[in-house]
Amino acid sequence: MAPLQGFTEAEFRRAWSRHFSGIHQMMSPFIALAEGSRFRQQHLRDVLPEANAGLSVIPQVLGNDASKFVLLAHRLQELGYATVNWNLGCPKPSVARKKRGSGLLPFPDLLRQLLDEIIPALPIKLSIKTRLGYHNPDEFFDLVEVYNDYPLQSLVIHPRIGVQMYEGEMYLETLDAAIGKLKHDWIFSGDITCRESFLALRKRYPTATGWMLGRGLLANPFLAEQISLPATPPPSETHREILIEFYYDLMQELMDKGRSSLAQLGKKKDYWWYFARWFTDADQIFHRLSHLNDPHAFDAEASRILTQQPLAPFASRKVRS
Repeated sequence: MAPLQGFTEAEFRRAWSRHFSGIHQMMSPFIALAEGSRFRQQHLRDVLPEANAGLSVIPQVLGNDASKFVLLAHRLQELGYATVNWNLGCPKPSVARKKRGSGLLPFPDLLRQLLDEIIPALPIKLSIKTRLGYHNPDEFFDLVEVYNDYPLQSLVIHPRIGVQMYEGEMYLETLDAAIGKLKHDWIFSGDITCRESFLALRKRYPTATGWMLGRGLLANPFLAEQISLPATPPPSETHREILIEFYYDLMQELMDKGRSSLAQLGKKKDYWWYFARWFTDADQIFHRLSHLNDPHAFDAEASRILTQQPLAPFASRKVRS
């Protein structure tokens, strides 16, 4: 499960795992390195063991301060984690301009300097989630030389560049040219939205040791299960019943987090950008719900959609950025 900030935090991971299967590991949305020298419980709430009971989770970290990275890794080890993932993929301009996330990728010498400091002091294993570059996909060839020089557990590769955000075609030809040079196990991440897209990518990249599902999994929570089936089934009323149970389970998790009713409404609207893809006329559904500012009216309309709106075919649940 991909780390989608604001979506795949612990409450989503718990609710999803009670209703669906097929995901063997979950990566937490990033923990930003603290300004000070301590990491309080609130800062680590999403990865506390009691919040992730029974789940296999890898915490992800965002930042470019080697000493704080190591400090946080020691704290994660105390919590029982054996691996930490470094986010070198976040494309947000507010992050990238500080040379964090994908904004660090155009600076392979700085990346090497940071790894020289981090690796010897790290008490647990390190994996990296990376894009091909920030400005240009050819940046990846220099990055591969850096990655190959360090004992990384794995690389998670999203074959876009930072300036694309989440739009546009993936640079698969660049990945084709570079992948044979990698010395590490690697996981493919990006645009797996249905069983057919997964099968095409698996055929193209037989050396991939894993597959990361993100936005496609929000648009179709059954996706991980369906990948292993001989064919994608048509949506049924059984699927609807499971989706309804999952939805209200997740809503209860959000309530238990102590948000105000208006904050919960905002969070529900965020999720419905993806959940609308469960149904036909997804754009109209989201547009209608996004303009409802009364929590009771929103819940009533969401309930009507969940019980009455025709389910979309699974293979049609594409997700625009």
